[in-house]
Amino acid sequence: MTLTDIAFQNLRRRKGKTFFLLFTFILVVGITIMLNTLAKSMQEDLQKSLSQYGANVVITPKSDHFTLSYGGLSVPGVDYEINHLDYDTLTKLNNNLDLRLNEIAPKIVGTASGKINRYLILGVDFPSELKMKPWWRINGQLPREQEVIIGSDLAQKENLVIGDTLELNRQSYPIVGVMQETGGSEDSAVFTNFKTARWITGIDSWSIIELNTDHPTQATAYLSELLPEAKVSEISQLVEGAKESVDRFSSFSVITSILLGLIGVLIVCVTTTGNINDRTTEIGILRAIGFRQQHILSILIREISIISLCGGVFGYLIGISLPTILAPITFQKSLSLEFNPLVALTVISASVIIGVVSILIPAQRAIQLNPSEALSSI
Repeated sequence: MTLTDIAFQNLRRRKGKTFFLLFTFILVVGITIMLNTLAKSMQEDLQKSLSQYGANVVITPKSDHFTLSYGGLSVPGVDYEINHLDYDTLTKLNNNLDLRLNEIAPKIVGTASGKINRYLILGVDFPSELKMKPWWRINGQLPREQEVIIGSDLAQKENLVIGDTLELNRQSYPIVGVMQETGGSEDSAVFTNFKTARWITGIDSWSIIELNTDHPTQATAYLSELLPEAKVSEISQLVEGAKESVDRFSSFSVITSILLGLIGVLIVCVTTTGNINDRTTEIGILRAIGFRQQHILSILIREISIISLCGGVFGYLIGISLPTILAPITFQKSLSLEFNPLVALTVISASVIIGVVSILIPAQRAIQLNPSEALSSI
C-alpha cells in the first residue's frame, strides 16, 4: 500500500471532516470565481456598449446666453450670437481620419404647427441613427420624401395609426410608421428624412451632430479646435455613473475574494489542527511500526492536497456556471459559459497551495510527537 492509498483511506474513514474541508474550498473558490466573472462580464458589456452603441460626443451650435435677474427674481434669458453647423461641418468630420469615428448621426431639430398643437420635428438619417440607437424599434416602414414616422406617445395621445395623415404647417403628411416606446423625448416627436425636415421647419443647417468614437475625451478636445463655431461635449454623466457602479462592484469582488481567502485559510488551519490533534494515537502507531517523520508529513500533505485539488476543481466549475444562471435574474442579460484554462490553473493551484500551507504548522507539530507519548493514550 502506498502513501497515497493510506491518504485516501484516511479521508474515507473521516467522511464528515473531509466533506467539511471540501465544502470550504468549494465555497471559497466558487464565490471568488463567480464574483470576478460577473465583474468582468459587466466591464466587458459596458465597454462594448460604449464603443459600439450610442453617442458619446455631441456637437451643437455655439451661442451666448444672457440671463437677467431683478431683486433675486430670475427672468428667462435669451440666446444671442448663435452660430450654425453648416453642411460642410459633416464633410470635415467624414474626411478627418484621425477621429476614428464609428458612426456619425446628424439631425435637424425644429417645430411645426398642427391643427391644435405644435410638434417636435426630427430630421434624421435612419441607417446611421438605427446603428447608433439599436434600441429603436419601428412598426411600419422608413419614411420616404413627404412621409413621417411618429412616436408612441404622440400616436396614443392623438389616436393616430399607420395610414393616417398628420397636418404640419398646413400640409398633410402620410404616417408610414410608429416608433415603439423609448422612454425619451422621441416618444412625442415626428421623424422624417432630411429633405422633408428642411421643407417643414425651414432650417438649412444641422441642429445637432452625434458621434460615436472609441476615444471620446481625445475626440472632444480635437473637435473643439477643429470646429471653433461649435460646442463639443462629451456625454459623460451616465457613462461615468455606470462605470462607477461597475468599478465599485469590481472592488467589492476583489475585497470579498481576499477576505474569503483569509477566512478559508483560518478554517482549514483550525480544522486540520483539530483533526491532527485527534490523530495523535494513529500517528504514534505509524511511528512505532517504522514510519518516519517525512512519511507522516507526506501522508498529511497528500490528504489536504487531494481535498484542496477537488475543492478547487469543483469550485471553479461551479463559479463559472452560476453566473450563467444569476446574470439573467440580477442583471437582465445572458452570459455564456466560458472556460479559461489559465484562470482555472491559477485558481486550482492557489487552492492547493492554501491547503498545503495551512497544514504545515499543525503537521510539523504532529510529526515531532514522541511515539511513546502518543501510544500512552491508548
